[in-house]
Amino acid sequence: MKISVNIKGSSYSAELSSPIDISITTNQDSSSIAWFVPRMKVEPVISNRFIGSVEKGGDVNFRNLFFNPHGNCTHTESVGHISNQVYSVHNSLDRFHFLAELITITPIILKEDVSKWMKKGDSVITLDQLKGVIGKDAEALIIRTTPNSDKKRSQNYNNSNWPYLTPEAATYIRKMNIFHLLIDLPSIDKEEDGGLLVAHRAYWNYPKEVDLKRTITEMVYVPDHVKDGFYLLNLVLANIDNDASPSRPVLYNLSK
Repeated sequence: MKISVNIKGSSYSAELSSPIDISITTNQDSSSIAWFVPRMKVEPVISNRFIGSVEKGGDVNFRNLFFNPHGNCTHTESVGHISNQVYSVHNSLDRFHFLAELITITPIILKEDVSKWMKKGDSVITLDQLKGVIGKDAEALIIRTTPNSDKKRSQNYNNSNWPYLTPEAATYIRKMNIFHLLIDLPSIDKEEDGGLLVAHRAYWNYPKEVDLKRTITEMVYVPDHVKDGFYLLNLVLANIDNDASPSRPVLYNLSK
């Protein structure tokens, strides 16, 4: 199935029959976790009058899910993640399809301390690595980091000191008019930074002139066979009233 779309005055054809799902499946046993949250828990609802498990003799499976979107799954977040007022992420999207650019970045290793929180040995994505790489028409940016493997589907990120964006890199992404930033890490910020979240603040320009329509999606996984370039992104969120929601970003190949 193909559709024709017009994006910023350019016509494209999108192949809908070959979706590229870059979300991570969440389960109780082996999916990725971060921020020291427990793995997702699934429990049948059981009462004196009802058993929510066919295996246990019930008529239907009727389960409660216990999880944290930031630590258990691919998720999309709004500026409400760092603001005093909780701004729900579902209010950040008034449409769900965007022209997205996928780029692959090999983080560089700092050879010396840069600041109190940017330390020698940290892996970072810098402004210089992004300059001239992001296309002017992109509305969304997907950053795939190397090394890359399907271990990202089941990675335990606790105490891993994953790569992160410098504030200058995050500011540049904002100034390139990227409204939806996606990355294959638990956060665009360092795991332990004393609560500064400088990349989040830079991308959202918080607390200055905040654009409430900007989002960040973390913990995606883009297989190596997916080539860098432009795609049609369908960014689907669970309609939950929270700063972050589980999400399922899906890419579609584009051709002119």
